Parts: sequence; C-alpha cells; structure tokens
Amino acid sequence: MSHRVYLSNKNPIEFTFTQTPSTFHVRENRKFSLQRKGDFRLIEVEKVEISTIELIEYLCEVLRIKPYQIGYAGLKDKHATAIQYITIPRNISIKKFNNTQRVKLKEVGFLAEPLKVGMLDSNSFRIVLANITAESYIQLKSAMERISQIGFANYFGYQRFGVLNDSIEKGKKISDFGKGAKNQKSRILLAAYQSKAFNSWLTKRLEISDSIINDRADSFLQNLSPALVNFIKSSSIPYKLLPGDLGYIYKKRRKIFENCSDINKYNTLFEKKLYHPTGVLFGSHVRFATSLAGKLEREYIDYSFDSLRGARRDAWVFLKDVSLHFKQKSNEAKVEFTLPPGSYATVVLEELLNRELF
Repeated sequence: MSHRVYLSNKNPIEFTFTQTPSTFHVRENRKFSLQRKGDFRLIEVEKVEISTIELIEYLCEVLRIKPYQIGYAGLKDKHATAIQYITIPRNISIKKFNNTQRVKLKEVGFLAEPLKVGMLDSNSFRIVLANITAESYIQLKSAMERISQIGFANYFGYQRFGVLNDSIEKGKKISDFGKGAKNQKSRILLAAYQSKAFNSWLTKRLEISDSIINDRADSFLQNLSPALVNFIKSSSIPYKLLPGDLGYIYKKRRKIFENCSDINKYNTLFEKKLYHPTGVLFGSHVRFATSLAGKLEREYIDYSFDSLRGARRDAWVFLKDVSLHFKQKSNEAKVEFTLPPGSYATVVLEELLNRELF
C-alpha cells in the first residue's frame, strides 16, 4: 500500500485487531422512507463471512433472478457480521428462502425504485479491539473524542483494493485496453484504480496541510502570500483548505457544490461541519476544483479514463455516536461509532495506530 499521513492522532495507540464476524459488526442506516406499496421489495439481509458480491451471486442462484435485478446501496465487508439492505422486484418472493447461519433475509417494506449506491444515510460499526491495557484505553478514549471533533482523512481502506493489492493493476489494464465496465467484477477493478489515485492525492494534501501547521516551506505554496497562509492555518481542523477547493454544503437536503473562494468563510463552515471538501474520482462527467486546489488535483488524473463516471469524494469526515466500553479482565475494548456512507471503519483504526493494518 502507499504511504499515508496521519494528522488526527499523533500518539500511536497499541492494540491488536483481527477482523472476524465476532469482532467487526456493521449496520446500514436508511435515509429512504418505506412504502406500503411499490415496485420493489426492500429486504434486510444479515450476512456473516460473505461479501456483498458473493451474496448477490448466491441470491441469484437461489431466487433464480439476474444480478441486475438486485439493488444495493453499498458494499459491505466479507469478514464481518453485516446488516444491509437490498431490493428485488415485487413479483419475486423470498417466502421459500431458507435462512442459514450465514445469510438471513427479512422483508421490511416496499420502495418505488431500486436501491442504488449513495442512498444510505450512514453506517454504524461495533468493533472489538484486543490487548488493550488500562493505560492504552485512556489514550484510546481521548483519541476517539478528538477524532470525533476534528475528523480524519477519508482514505479508501484496504478492502477496496484487496490484501494483495493487485486489483489496482488489473483495473488499469482494463482501462488501458478499453474494455470498460462490462460486469460487476470489472467495475470493482476499475474503481480500485480510481481509488488509488484518490489516496495518493489525499496523501499529498495532508503533507501540504502538515507543512502549513508546522510552518515548513512547501514549493506548492510558494506563490501564496504569508497572510493567506496564516488564514489557511487558522482552522482548528488539521486538513487545510486551499483556494479553489471544491466542496459541498446542504441546502434543503441537497448537496450544493461550491468552490472555496474565501478561506475565512469556508474555514468557519468547515469547523461547523457545514462545508465538506472533496477530492476527485476521475472519470467521465465530473467537476474539478479550481485555482491552486485544482492545479494539484489535476496531477492525479488519468484523462484517458472514461470507463466509469467520475465523482467527488469527501476528503475529510467526522465520527458520530461514539461510545467505548472496556473489559479489563479480557483486555478488550468495544468501540462503536457511525460514519458517512463510503467511509471505512478500518481507516479509523489505522488513524489510531498511525499505520496501515495490512
């Protein structure tokens, strides 16, 4: 994996974590409203030690439907206990489906349209950390409180790439040969290629932020006035906004993208968690940052890549609903928190450790 920068927790905490269904629980939180009638059945799925893609393949075989008939709002970890939602056409019944220890289905209502990626409100996690001492638990609690206040870098986690990290090269080859996203597997590989570039860009932004925080010279900032650099530095959030950053605010529950044209204004909004700076997932039909932020962003774009639509991804996110419980007899800590959709709980653990898990 690539080099990363950790700005939210400067004192690494010692613990061990092995991702299993008993140590890693995730649950999707809906933002869509159920209906008494609709063209699609909403199914709650509890799955254990099975990926979302494997789940879809299994349900297609058992329910005798095609993959495109199953809608979902996000991919969930394989080595976990996960509760997520899917949709299937109304004319397909799950009454004859036999629940197993690994897959349980429950119909909860109807929707007018199928689920799509991006339709979640958030994901809630419950994680068990091992080899926690009383001293390290105090450190852990303090770090979690700090991260919930100032946020953390929204890297893509190792799950996006696979432990062997070969999906990135495979995705690039698919793009280079112009094969495009013809099936679910190729779309995942292509997305890994997009995500690698995002992580590299984010690391550079964090290096620049670290230089600003510590008053170090950075060639990328050489054309900015000292006064402007001081305005940029004034934010209490470690991720420092740059002129031209593209982020969004919510207006009437809709994302409205705005360029950072006034550092003071957007620093204030950012600290209040009202402005959300983003980075680019390059592809077709995507809007770019401008000015200094745009100049840097374009160094990490493959302009020949159009196999997937581009998108904007949050560069910095915040924890919610944080709670911790310490079991001194077993030296375990149970950590619970909620993240925006698309963010990785394992990245939070890496922020605490100051290193990657794999």
